[in-house]
Amino acid sequence: MTNNKDKIMEAAMSLFHNLGFQATGVEEILSSSGVCKSNFYYHFKSKEELGVKVIERMVQHMRRKLLEPSLDNEELAPARRVERLFEQMLDFCEEHDLRKGCFFGNLSLELSGRFEELRKPLSGFFSELEDKLTRTLDEGLRRGELTLSGLGPAELALPLVSLLQGGVLLAKTHRDSKALRDSIRLLQVWIGEERGVSYGR
Repeated sequence: MTNNKDKIMEAAMSLFHNLGFQATGVEEILSSSGVCKSNFYYHFKSKEELGVKVIERMVQHMRRKLLEPSLDNEELAPARRVERLFEQMLDFCEEHDLRKGCFFGNLSLELSGRFEELRKPLSGFFSELEDKLTRTLDEGLRRGELTLSGLGPAELALPLVSLLQGGVLLAKTHRDSKALRDSIRLLQVWIGEERGVSYGR
């Protein structure tokens, strides 16, 4: 059975993703969760503290849903892991009719300039993603599967994070997955050139 703390966090996670942090009031969280105000403040001192806990829980969720099937999946070749990361994000966006976008990207745009306590865990997730990409690219380089066009793994990891986030942002904005699909296509062309394979050009 779900306890009251989990009910609050699950309701807040959905509301923060759909409406944003600032547009979501405590009363909305209480109404959605069915938990009384005294119980809310028993578990959380403020909405900001709840926000931090929700981000931490979402990090765990995205590790399972996004990272474990892609960058953490050692059964796949390094280049395929990177490609799978983008495909996993496309699947997530299309599951939600391209309306939600990236939970972390949405909150980063909304909050990073105003709430330092929320910015830090958001930044931490993107740093973790960048580190995993760096290690994956480094493995591909060491195994001779990738050349990285002469660049270092860390030099490519952050641009790949930016390409992924940009594709998700535009998919949400246009309600059209073309930007994210084109990002995957660009990635496939680059990987194909790395392997000396033509992707139909």
